[in-house]
Amino acid sequence: AAWQCEERFFVLLSEVDEEEPVLIEDASTMTVNILTPSEHVESAHKILRAIDTAINLDRIQKGNEGWLEQFRAALRPVDGDENDAAEASVTEWCLHFITLPWKLFFAFIPPTTYIGGWLCFFFALVFIGIVTAVIGDLAAMVGCCLDIPDSITAITIVALGTSLPDAFASKVAAVDDPTADAAVGNVTGSNSVNVFLGLGLPWMIASIYWSVEGSTEEWR
Repeated sequence: AAWQCEERFFVLLSEVDEEEPVLIEDASTMTVNILTPSEHVESAHKILRAIDTAINLDRIQKGNEGWLEQFRAALRPVDGDENDAAEASVTEWCLHFITLPWKLFFAFIPPTTYIGGWLCFFFALVFIGIVTAVIGDLAAMVGCCLDIPDSITAITIVALGTSLPDAFASKVAAVDDPTADAAVGNVTGSNSVNVFLGLGLPWMIASIYWSVEGSTEEWR
């Protein structure tokens, strides 16, 4: 059998306080059987629990609502509901229209309720890479128009554009954290990643490529 009976006990209903009891004498005894699933049923339950953990329909529905709210929030000039948006100042409306394309762009990043936040993490990495590429191209064009060498452009415009997100993240972390440990960790971690990954990975790839291909006139 799929289910096995391990425990059985009886419940006797008596001393009913009502003037007219709803139970008759023959129906006042209830038999309770505690069943345990067999090995096959238990395995099926484990699989169903794993699927429910990975694909939680309630969590997905909550994530869909949160994702839709991201777009609604992107269309508001300030944080809050529509009443707060109606009280926004002229400066807030001007900044809202300037940043609206970016707000809508980043609203496409899914919330953290999907797949334990991993989907949001990888989407955020992709979007940050896109923004970094755009900033690099814009900085190169500005440097070309102003006749600024690429090395100067890299340590001024590009460095400023890529470090501003870290500055804002550190500011938020410093405000929210009483000890500001997250802000310090964000700064040191960001610089470490820039030095070891941002410089080390391209140099490693270039070294492997030129070791395999050999030196050329262009490389010299």
